[in-house]
Amino acid sequence: MKRYEKVALLRFFALFLGAFMLMFLLLGSLYYLQESSRLTKELELTTQLNYIECIRLQMGDCFEYKNAKPPLDSLYKDIFYALALVLVFFIPISLFLSFFALKPVRTASTMIDNFIANIVHDINTPIATIMLNAKSILRKSKEEPKKLKRILSSAKQLTNMQHDLLALADENSEIEKELVDLKSISEEIVDGFRLQYSSQPFEASVEHQNIEVNLVDIRRILQNLFSNAVKYNKDEKLIKIYTQDKCLIIEDQGKGMENPEKVFEKNYREDYSIQGNGLGLASVLAMLERNNIKIDVKSKINSGTKIVLNFR
Repeated sequence: MKRYEKVALLRFFALFLGAFMLMFLLLGSLYYLQESSRLTKELELTTQLNYIECIRLQMGDCFEYKNAKPPLDSLYKDIFYALALVLVFFIPISLFLSFFALKPVRTASTMIDNFIANIVHDINTPIATIMLNAKSILRKSKEEPKKLKRILSSAKQLTNMQHDLLALADENSEIEKELVDLKSISEEIVDGFRLQYSSQPFEASVEHQNIEVNLVDIRRILQNLFSNAVKYNKDEKLIKIYTQDKCLIIEDQGKGMENPEKVFEKNYREDYSIQGNGLGLASVLAMLERNNIKIDVKSKINSGTKIVLNFR
């Protein structure tokens, strides 16, 4: 079950169980008021009769009959046991109704994901053909045509988008993991960004650390996070990438985010003036989850963003 399906299931379950509990509390309150009123009236009548009998027989202090209270303890116990019974009975019913309500959503979601996966796989062949032919022409060419390099760069971007879309379409897919040195992979990607953004300063101090992950996934995760740090950075200030307690930390001094808890939602974008489709971080979260990597995002407007990847 996918992450958003789990969220929907929990919401349905809370809604159904909450409705049942609200109905029970309403009925329980009415029952309590009715029974307490009945017991109070019965006690008043019994007290009056006992008081009159006490006065008639001159049994001494008869005012103690005036201070008698209705036996509500048994009433509380009855309501408590009824509540426990309702919970035992309605929890499985709520769970069943939740799965039943979620079924058409899951069916539609599966159909869309299968459609995306099929389209992405079909696109793979023409992209591979473009890249192979472009590389072949580039090797044979004495010069380095800029247009050909742009074609290769665009084809590579399409390949990266393919991987991101597949991660979103099939979050639970099995992946091959291998031991990767975090320092070497991070520095390799940072070097690529230094070439692409020559005016953007980076400070990378990553320690050697072997992590068991899917190599393609970790590349896309770091590329997406580094790319966002550059995009949302302000005045080309320093971006820090370092390790601490077996965690990789990415810090920028950019514009920050107003709602950092929403950045991993599909189609959510903090700033529409910056190019993007709102799927990058959603795919990053899918890849993080299937590689068992925890992420923490802390951000403040005009103060920058700090992202912590926990590999422990």
